[in-house]
Amino acid sequence: MMTSVGRRGDAARMSDKGFAAYLTKPVKETLLRECLETVIHGRTPKSSRMENLITRHSIAESRIHEVRVLLVEDNVINQKVTTAVLDKLGYRTEIAANGLEALESLEKMPFDLIIMDCEMPEMDGYEATRKIREWKTHENEGIRQKGGLPIIAMTAHALEGEREKCLAAGMDDFLSKPVSPNNLAELLKTWLSRPTG
Repeated sequence: MMTSVGRRGDAARMSDKGFAAYLTKPVKETLLRECLETVIHGRTPKSSRMENLITRHSIAESRIHEVRVLLVEDNVINQKVTTAVLDKLGYRTEIAANGLEALESLEKMPFDLIIMDCEMPEMDGYEATRKIREWKTHENEGIRQKGGLPIIAMTAHALEGEREKCLAAGMDDFLSKPVSPNNLAELLKTWLSRPTG
């Protein structure tokens, strides 16, 4: 069911009437495609509130659980705090303790986004980011890989010019420590919703 006017309780009514999916117009092409694929292949979004009804919200929530984030951070406490926030938001997280480990992780599996600490032993975040940006950007099964990955800098230095230093190294955005769950959630939402490449 597609409708121009959405009202409170519509999802429950559509589910009761036997519809498989319910979307309000205008509908983006990517959302419509995901909705149709889900209906045709009989997949139920993991977090659909109505038993089997597919909505733009259930598709968005289902997407979150498929996102893989690489957290590059050498401090164990910061690893635990940031991972707890990411887990609560529904993202899958892998940890690398420095830039070298990050490069190794990226060679082994695909990720959708990197959160990169700037100051680390072995290889810092600036150098790791420059090396990642040198890799050829390509897409594999809709997953961002290698050079095209969004990289969010994470640093304890809130000094003037730090943001510019991060952007000059090839990072896409900036997050200061301690990490605010709301700020992190907004940055992830912004960068993960952008087209690949």
